[in-house]
Amino acid sequence: MAHLWIATDRQWAVLPLEGDAFALTASPPQPVRRPLGENEALSSLVLVPTRAAEDPTWVVIAGPASGVSINGVPLVSGIRAIVDRDEIRVGGNGNVYFSTERLARIEEFPGSAQTSYCPRCQQEISTGTTAVRCPGCGVWHHEVEELNCWTYAEVCALCAQSTDLNAGFQWTPEEL
Repeated sequence: MAHLWIATDRQWAVLPLEGDAFALTASPPQPVRRPLGENEALSSLVLVPTRAAEDPTWVVIAGPASGVSINGVPLVSGIRAIVDRDEIRVGGNGNVYFSTERLARIEEFPGSAQTSYCPRCQQEISTGTTAVRCPGCGVWHHEVEELNCWTYAEVCALCAQSTDLNAGFQWTPEEL
């Protein structure tokens, strides 16, 4: 799930982007209630997802005098799609960082249009089976009592992603 890194008391905190839109003029950014009430206006600076189902593209929309910049470049067109690790600077409100990095977590496999096979054991992963989607390559691995394919080794079967379920994020704004 996409999220924002926000500076709080000299530390960075994660704000998950769960919702239809976020007002970036608030500190910290706040979800925008939709639909808007009769006398409400949309914030002059919002972050909204496209309608894509699983991995939406997020877009910054800003009013003409918002003073917004993305990665140090002023947002003059009023709209821009953002990508992982983009810095969004909002006038006097400071800056936030957008991230699409996911954490590994055990969840039910939602199924797919094609049969999915675990890259570790080569067996089919059935809809509803507990599994882990690799944050690095996006491939699903079994994680059930009899098939601990995700936690079996130190890294994913297909990439160098750590299989530690408590590893946390690999990137933070502190690295900048």
